[in-house]
Amino acid sequence: MKTNFLNLSIKILITLLCLLTVSCSKNDDSNNSGEKTYQIKYELTGTFSGTLIIVYDNEDGVNQVEDNVSLPWSKLITIKTDGSLPIGLSANSEIDGFGNANENMTGKIMIGGIVKKSANVNTTSDGFINLGMSTFLQ
Repeated sequence: MKTNFLNLSIKILITLLCLLTVSCSKNDDSNNSGEKTYQIKYELTGTFSGTLIIVYDNEDGVNQVEDNVSLPWSKLITIKTDGSLPIGLSANSEIDGFGNANENMTGKIMIGGIVKKSANVNTTSDGFINLGMSTFLQ
C-alpha cells in the first residue's frame, strides 16, 4: 500500500513539474515584439485660396490643431503602436478664411508611402470648404 501511494505521489509530482515547466514562459515587457512603427504623411493640396483649421492625430494619437494654414500643407509623423489605431485628418475654412466658389482641396493619408485614404472636396458658393477622413493602422 505504501509503495502504491509513493508511486502515485511521484507521478503527480512529475506531472506538476512538467506542467509548470511547459506552461511558464519568460515575461519580458522590455521586448515590444508586437509593437510596429508607422510613417504617416498627411497631405492637403488644391486650389483653395482661403485659410484652414486642420486637425490630425499626432505621434501620441492625440488631436493636434493647426490654424491659419494655407495650401499646400503636409505633416510627416511616426507612430508606434501594438494594436489597431484609428487616425484622422480634417480641414475646414476658418471663419474669416473662406476662399472663393469653385475651388477644391484634396486630402490624403499615406502610411509607409502608400495612399490609404484620399478625398476631394469643393467649396460652396460662399467659398466654405470642409474635409474629413480617417483610416486605421493595423
